[in-house]
Amino acid sequence: MKIQDCFDLLTANGVEISENFKKFLKNAGFFTLPASTQFHGAKDGGLYNHSLAVAETLLILTDRNHLKWDRPGSPVIVGLFHDLCKLEAYEPVITERTPKVVKYSWKHRDSRDQLYTGHGEKSVLMLAPWMPLTAEEVACIRWHMGAFDDREQWSHYTAAVRQFPNVLWTHQADMIAAHILQR
Repeated sequence: MKIQDCFDLLTANGVEISENFKKFLKNAGFFTLPASTQFHGAKDGGLYNHSLAVAETLLILTDRNHLKWDRPGSPVIVGLFHDLCKLEAYEPVITERTPKVVKYSWKHRDSRDQLYTGHGEKSVLMLAPWMPLTAEEVACIRWHMGAFDDREQWSHYTAAVRQFPNVLWTHQADMIAAHILQR
């Protein structure tokens, strides 16, 4: 998938982003980093491929189920940037070096020195400086992990779904992209 597909999808859904945000995404590795080290998207570019699949799945679910969002571009914003926290999660490790080839794998960075370690919260905090977010978008990104979030948070997740039903649809889109589309 091409980098421009990301920007075209945003524009086609009425979402404009700054050139600085585009540069940030490119320089931070949004298009090259993995989505994980051992599960879905555990390959170069996996984060972008997974994020694009979530955005496209959310658009399909929105159309088929007549979902209502606070703004039309929300499914694309939420889908593309729900895992933005992963920009700081992985680093390459060289596994083999020859004169002609350098092979590497990805390793999860130690997050003990990071101020925000919560998956959803961190993604919201990383996205917020680049664009204004609706309360619904914040909730969808924050709670996209659904029942995979800490058990102590489940009652808060349920409250978020009650207030913003698209939180549940976001989780569904993430699971569909990770476990069905990207097998």
